Amino acid sequence: MTNFFTAEELKSNYEKFRKLINKSFTGERLEKLNKMYDHFEDRIIYTPASSFEHFHNSFPGGYIDHVLRVTRNALKLYDMYLELGMIEEGEISKESVIFSAIHHDLGKLGSVDADHYLKNDSEWHRKNQGKMYKLNPNIHYMDTHDRTFFHLIHFGIKLTEEEFLGIRLTDGVYDDSSKEYLRQFNKDKALKTMLPHILHQADMMAAKYELQRWKKSSDKSKGTRNPNGRPSTQSKLSNAFTSTESKVNVFDAFKDIVED
Repeated sequence: MTNFFTAEELKSNYEKFRKLINKSFTGERLEKLNKMYDHFEDRIIYTPASSFEHFHNSFPGGYIDHVLRVTRNALKLYDMYLELGMIEEGEISKESVIFSAIHHDLGKLGSVDADHYLKNDSEWHRKNQGKMYKLNPNIHYMDTHDRTFFHLIHFGIKLTEEEFLGIRLTDGVYDDSSKEYLRQFNKDKALKTMLPHILHQADMMAAKYELQRWKKSSDKSKGTRNPNGRPSTQSKLSNAFTSTESKVNVFDAFKDIVED
């Protein structure tokens, strides 16, 4: 199992994640968000963003790293949409952008009491398929978005219709169940908010960045596995993440929101 972050970095990343939550929300919503994240605290610090190393961030702490990268991207796209006149000032709030981005993958934490991802105990699958985690067979199957909304309901966290659609449609056309929303030719049924498009672009950009980072690490002179899936005899995957270029501090994008 690759350890991209040190124990100190995992703790620091989580603390900055919670600080972003507390800087971005207020009132009852903040209170209930804090209650939810207090509950998931021991788990979320170590949760990966996917099960396969060639998907994205399949290592401890990958979830928070990915979620905050998506949030960073979404805020940048929000400003670009404003600049291009694709949305009007006040049409979508920054709070909604941040809320939707932070929670777009919430369902990946698993059930209320059990992990979604478990460390894969099959060395063959890790080495030959890059399947670093397996899905927990002991929890009910739910679509990631369905479980996301289940958690928000369970902890009494309210969201707007725009935020619901932003989260629900983050996967864009890659999710067949989104077609009715995104390929709608009836003008009355067409999306009335650009938030899903902002979220989808932000998520796709983050995943592509993380894929490129993995490909760089998979170079036969650096990685544990080549892109064709064959094990490499070269240095460990973690060595490919030690350069300043590849290990970007995503929290730099939140300096105007979160002060160290």
